[in-house]
Amino acid sequence: MPATLHPMRRTPRCQYPQSDGAFGDDDFVFFVEEGDAAIPHNAVLGLYFPRLPECERSMPAHKSWPSFGRFAQATYSPQLIAGLAILYFVACKLGLKLAIVHPSATAVWPGTGIALAALLLLGYRVWPGIFLGAFLVNLTTAGSILSSLGIASGNTLEALLGAYLVMRFANGRKVFDRAEDIFKFLFLACVLATTVGASAGAASLFLTGFSRAMQLEQLWLTWWLGDMTGAILVTPCFLLWSAPTGARRSQRELVLQGAALVSLLLVGAIVFGDFLFPNAQDYPLKFICIPFVVWIAFALRPRETALAMLAFSGLAIGSALHAARGLAIPNESLLVLQVFLGVAALTSLLVSVAVAERNRHEETLEKATIELEERVLERTRELEERIARQERAEEAVRGLSGRLLQTQDEERRRIARELHDSTGQSLAVLIMNLSNLSKKTGNPELSRQLDENTELVRSVSKELRTTSYLLHPPLLDEMGLRTGLRWYIEGFKERSNIEVALNVAENLRFPPEIEMMIFRVVQECLTNVHRHSGSATAAISLSNSGGKLTLQIRDEGKGIPSEKLTSAAGVGLRGMRERVKAFGGELEILSDQKGTLVRAVIPLRSSPGGSES
Repeated sequence: MPATLHPMRRTPRCQYPQSDGAFGDDDFVFFVEEGDAAIPHNAVLGLYFPRLPECERSMPAHKSWPSFGRFAQATYSPQLIAGLAILYFVACKLGLKLAIVHPSATAVWPGTGIALAALLLLGYRVWPGIFLGAFLVNLTTAGSILSSLGIASGNTLEALLGAYLVMRFANGRKVFDRAEDIFKFLFLACVLATTVGASAGAASLFLTGFSRAMQLEQLWLTWWLGDMTGAILVTPCFLLWSAPTGARRSQRELVLQGAALVSLLLVGAIVFGDFLFPNAQDYPLKFICIPFVVWIAFALRPRETALAMLAFSGLAIGSALHAARGLAIPNESLLVLQVFLGVAALTSLLVSVAVAERNRHEETLEKATIELEERVLERTRELEERIARQERAEEAVRGLSGRLLQTQDEERRRIARELHDSTGQSLAVLIMNLSNLSKKTGNPELSRQLDENTELVRSVSKELRTTSYLLHPPLLDEMGLRTGLRWYIEGFKERSNIEVALNVAENLRFPPEIEMMIFRVVQECLTNVHRHSGSATAAISLSNSGGKLTLQIRDEGKGIPSEKLTSAAGVGLRGMRERVKAFGGELEILSDQKGTLVRAVIPLRSSPGGSES
């Protein structure tokens, strides 16, 4: 079957307005039909469709016209235009029942609210429905075709101007989401734009001879207030109820809302009617409704509040007409009533929107708080896990370091035993053999050389014995920490000429591994004093109080540079820290130009003087 090219309906995306809110009549999208399927033709779309992205980009996201799927597709259909015209016609006919000063001027004109809501929800192209409805209303009321055309034009221009101003300056369809936008809506759409309709209507009636000059002021004021009241009462209902519903209310909230609504309607019927007080119209009882209006605003959401105030206004007007018993109500009284109802509706809507906005902020804050708490908990768990892993790693490192130090001490013990038992004995035998050989020889020169070698071997044996003791002092195991330290200090004094004061209690004993750790720390500290400090004296103190062992080594040298302290540079310092940390202790080094203090604090498991830590 050959492909045919024919225009289809306008694409729904064409409803988005450009700067003027409309497209030309040639904005068609063509399709190629093959068989039973309609396929977009890329070549033709390339000619017509590129305008659409520009259209979409020209409107901000929060001010764009709604897409609404099928609802938007019907925007250009005659059925929608006719439906809007019928709705406008019926609503305005009901409003004209309150016309007093002129058949075409009423104290409430619901058509303004309907027209404004229709343009905000559907776009500018539905204006023919507004024009048609306004024309038919006025043509069937009182007036000529010419005056009806003028009034219809004014009503249409009024709605277009109000919709443009709201879209441009008051957040568009979301005008009733914030209290500040409601004030903009009041001034732009209800006060400013309605002057166009009132001016066009009054001028049309005057120019066509349906109104006298002396009636113009009252006619214009009635028209303007009627349009304003219609916009205030009707537009919020359509816009708020077209938006998605919020969270469902609890049963208790529904009961409270129902009580508030019933109370408001009951009070309105009593105040504005003659059910209980036949002469109630003669007293300023309208202000009794204020607390109930405020209650409605706090109890209901904005959409329910707008609808409740519309129902309240209808009840108030109907009750007032019923109380008049068929007599004509003065136009001024009706205007005062409408102004009161408009102010009450606007006040309730403002309060309700402010409460809803506060609730949204509270919900947002609560969600943010919950999310933050969850993130904090998650982060805390991550940190705890990381800290636990770090602690396990540090514990493993400390365990490994302790095992390495223990292995090192065991290796030192083995080497010291080997040097003492094997090498030391061999050197002793060598000394005896050299001495015997020197006595038996008859050559003086040879005897002298043998004696020199004997003394050399004795010196080596002495150094070897000293090295063996330094690797693992036997007195430390046999006589305890105090005796082992004293023996080491005496040898250190001979080698370095540094005076060392030792302050350790005689009966102070600890497990062998702790005593070995203390001995190694003291050994390393005194080695550093001899090599680096330049001090002539050093002091060592060891105490056990409060279940803690405190070791202090102090000198009066030139001190340790701060960069070495912060970086813990040097194998010796790191080794001392690891030895102390292996027993759960802390090593602190304080140094300045007057000397250095090394303090180690190790927790103990027994009382002072005990043999166990």
